[in-house]
Amino acid sequence: MAASPPSLGPDASLTCETIDRAARNQAANVTLTTAAERALQRSRDALDEIRDQGDAIYGLTTGFGPLLTHPAAEAGPAQSDQLLAHLSTGSGAWAAPDVVRAMVLSRLQSLAQGHSGVRLSTVRSLLRLLEAAPPPAVPEIGSVGASGDLTPLAHAARAYTGKGHMLDEHGTRVDADTALQNANLQPVSLDARDALAFVNGTAFMTGTAALALARGRRLLERAEALTGWAYRLLGCSLEALSPQLHSARGHNGQEESAAAIRTEATRTDTADQSDRPLQEVYSLRCAPQVLGAARDQFQYARNLIETELNGVNDNPVIDPEEPAALHGGNFQGQQLAFAADALNEAITQIGVLAERQVDVLLSPDQNGGAPPLLAWTPGPTSGLAGAQLTATALVAELRQNAQMAATSSIPTNNDNQDVVSMGALAARTAHEQTERLAPILAVLGLSLAQLTHLRDAGRADGPAPPPPDWMPSVEPIVEDRPLRDEIDSLARRWRIPDSS
Repeated sequence: MAASPPSLGPDASLTCETIDRAARNQAANVTLTTAAERALQRSRDALDEIRDQGDAIYGLTTGFGPLLTHPAAEAGPAQSDQLLAHLSTGSGAWAAPDVVRAMVLSRLQSLAQGHSGVRLSTVRSLLRLLEAAPPPAVPEIGSVGASGDLTPLAHAARAYTGKGHMLDEHGTRVDADTALQNANLQPVSLDARDALAFVNGTAFMTGTAALALARGRRLLERAEALTGWAYRLLGCSLEALSPQLHSARGHNGQEESAAAIRTEATRTDTADQSDRPLQEVYSLRCAPQVLGAARDQFQYARNLIETELNGVNDNPVIDPEEPAALHGGNFQGQQLAFAADALNEAITQIGVLAERQVDVLLSPDQNGGAPPLLAWTPGPTSGLAGAQLTATALVAELRQNAQMAATSSIPTNNDNQDVVSMGALAARTAHEQTERLAPILAVLGLSLAQLTHLRDAGRADGPAPPPPDWMPSVEPIVEDRPLRDEIDSLARRWRIPDSS
């Protein structure tokens, strides 16, 4: 059943999967709830009252960052333009369109809580542009995750005002005003508070971490299913998957992973093979413990990401009750940095486990006596030898990029931002790690398929239970062939499904 269109507001709770689906579907028809419209209008009225009282309001009556003690420019378009212009720096490649959409959705959900003082008309205009305009050109590098994600959000804001850049259908940067005209769209007009509220939040790291979690969770479930297929194909004893065994330890994730592996392992009536050892190697026997720990880590990260996704990360925060402008640090992204680092750890270890399972399948002393490297004719052909090298290289890449970002603070901004989260770096890295994990799982899937073909053809002993229905049909590797495209196709399929 198709998911319902996402709504934004204090009465709408977004999940990582909601963000993932909407980020991949520009026609997602995102709407504001009635509660969001009321809250937005109320916070704007409160902001006007606070300003009329003569109270200091950061970024509206003051300069920015360490220039706080200097008076602001006249609170109009000039102040907004200056803010967005000086923040539109950054470096690196352009962020993918789905990452940019995830970022903007995350920011609009925070604004829709009604504690930022932005105009209702502004949020409506931004939603319309999100749905109909080309994606803004946003550089991947430039945020330290302290005062929110200033640089990536500034690039998006300038694009929506028609003064920045967008990406055409080929991923080429084009002038935003031209792109909007070609789409018959009007740019949004941002006043000083609108502009600061849009850029002063954790949306880049939140949106990117949400994508990393949603995609990483799909790969985790695929790793469990592949492990179950390996159990079934090799005829491993199901004792290591016993519910009683795992409930005795008490970790929820471990019990859930064991159940998921057991479901695939018992898909067909395949008896344990008598020549299997009493205890399998750890990559099979301890798979529920390893993948279960990843499940628990994902749940920890989910709690942080989704709390941030549905909360208010801004400065100042408008309290409509007083009314008051509360100056603080809700835009500091430490929670997101910790969550993304946790995802990174889990994703990396899933890859380590899967690569070891590939080795089990390719080794005659562990694969039930099938040919080495699952070669159809050992010697003249080499089977999965090259594919295993790819899996090994990818594990090295995972490990090299499994460094903590959340503790790598570097003071900046004239020491105003003297402790920063590096949450954007952590989130980007976790998201990129899913791109490394997926092809390792693809190699594992190809290896299982090849062992099935070898047994079907009588070139390896043992039964050949049918592949699971989620595994696409794969031709046997009778003569060596390039496997790059097949690996990439499976990796894409399992990381980002075709349907929403």
